[in-house]
Amino acid sequence: MGLWSAYFIAKLLLFAGGYIGFNPWLNLLFAIFTALPPQNARQRFTKNLIAVPLALMLLYHDSWLPPFARVLEQTNNLAAFTPAYLGELLLRFINWKLLLAIVVLGFVYALARRKLRLSTFVFIAILFVLLRPESPMPLEPALATTATTATTQAARQNPQAAIDPRNLREEALEGLVTDFYQKERLRQVRFGPLLGDDAPYDIVILHVCSLAWDDLNFVGDDRDPLLQRFDIVFDDFNSAASYSGPAAIRLLRGNCGQMPHRQLYEPAKSDCLVIDGLQRVGFTPKWLMNHNGKFGDFFKDVRTHGAFPGEPEPLTGAKVVQHAFDGSPIYDDYALLSNWWSKRLTDPTPRVVLYYNSISLHDGNRVGAQTGPASYGGRLEKFSSDVRHFIDDMEASGRRVILLFVPEHGAAVRGDRRQIPGLREIPTRAITHVPAGVLLINSSPAATKVRQRIEAPSSYLALNELLTRMLADNPFAKSELQLGTYTQNLPRTEAVAENEGTTMLHINGQSLVRMPNGEWTPWDVSARQVANR
Repeated sequence: MGLWSAYFIAKLLLFAGGYIGFNPWLNLLFAIFTALPPQNARQRFTKNLIAVPLALMLLYHDSWLPPFARVLEQTNNLAAFTPAYLGELLLRFINWKLLLAIVVLGFVYALARRKLRLSTFVFIAILFVLLRPESPMPLEPALATTATTATTQAARQNPQAAIDPRNLREEALEGLVTDFYQKERLRQVRFGPLLGDDAPYDIVILHVCSLAWDDLNFVGDDRDPLLQRFDIVFDDFNSAASYSGPAAIRLLRGNCGQMPHRQLYEPAKSDCLVIDGLQRVGFTPKWLMNHNGKFGDFFKDVRTHGAFPGEPEPLTGAKVVQHAFDGSPIYDDYALLSNWWSKRLTDPTPRVVLYYNSISLHDGNRVGAQTGPASYGGRLEKFSSDVRHFIDDMEASGRRVILLFVPEHGAAVRGDRRQIPGLREIPTRAITHVPAGVLLINSSPAATKVRQRIEAPSSYLALNELLTRMLADNPFAKSELQLGTYTQNLPRTEAVAENEGTTMLHINGQSLVRMPNGEWTPWDVSARQVANR
């Protein structure tokens, strides 16, 4: 096997550390090929000429990177990245601790190969992985009970059949996901007629890209002053997606229960459409973004799949403060919002709903020479300051507003063993667990409002149920406001998240992911790659 034994030893150690997967059959076949003895220099050259690309393909297959077909689908998006951002992403794949460990391994390997036949140990290790007893997938009690029930039923139906605990547990997980979507399909909220209309108000939806609780914890800002302003905070809100387009569609279709990823791009029922529902009860829709909406067809996702009527407000004259990962301009949040608010105060329209989308926190944005995760804290501080300043302006105007703050997904600033910082292909809990909040601007005096924290698992349905209750019982028409009357028994939604081909299930503190090949695997939520901080 020669030097190829070092390739397998390195992969086996990475597999043991949880940094990659390891397909024992494919690796065994490749190990046999590399162990075939060449008869002459030409055969050795031909063998290595074939082996090198196979080795790279097998390493990619065993990694946690997206399937190659998925990468090909994203070719147009990848082509839009600036060379600087592509270089930055490539550097993030370098784990300096692992690189140092590989260098040390190289020295050990150079010494050991003089005395030992390392290929023998490689084959023994691969066979051990292949033949080791298949332990049941570790599941928390509720999932384990479901799996046990499935095992019992299968044994009764076919007592002679061999029962694979792993398969049954995976069937149980598939059953949980199927049951989840079947129940969600039946859930819906409806915006009824406005009551207490003697106190008119507007609705402002701030949809911000790349902000999760994990990002806040990583930069040490989980008590951000902006979050302290909200009257209602959802501690366990699930964005259900880790990309902007799907997250926007889910938000704008949030009057219905959570739907599978594939259905986001199918025609929606009118009863599911948030903006359409608000229009029917008298709110005029407005749309504003601090970017051009071209990357990833975000504009199309909002306009077509989210069924947002009309066009976004023009950005002419706005101040450019950043440049995105594709080189496009990003405009100042406060400048855009304050300019819009000034116009709103002179607009006689009685009720308006604004959808504002910001990508100021997106990975790869450049502020001067600053970029990458290192600039995230500074960009977050400015964004928080901008929104707080905008809230101050609304409060000073005296006009009543329901402000909904909903992040699309996290920035994955920290990363983990399986995904580099900034990579969001697998919608992990660290990416989809976001800090959503609600603020009633110019309602009754603040002393009468007791801040509410919603600790139950929640998503868009709970947010829109809360909005429905406020439409039906105008909070601005009350001399003394009891927020608890609006927040009691909001719909619970378990944390299921999806991307194309990938599903993440999080129940009672345990995360499991279904990869594109259909296999379920536990996801270690504590495997943080803090070395990248």
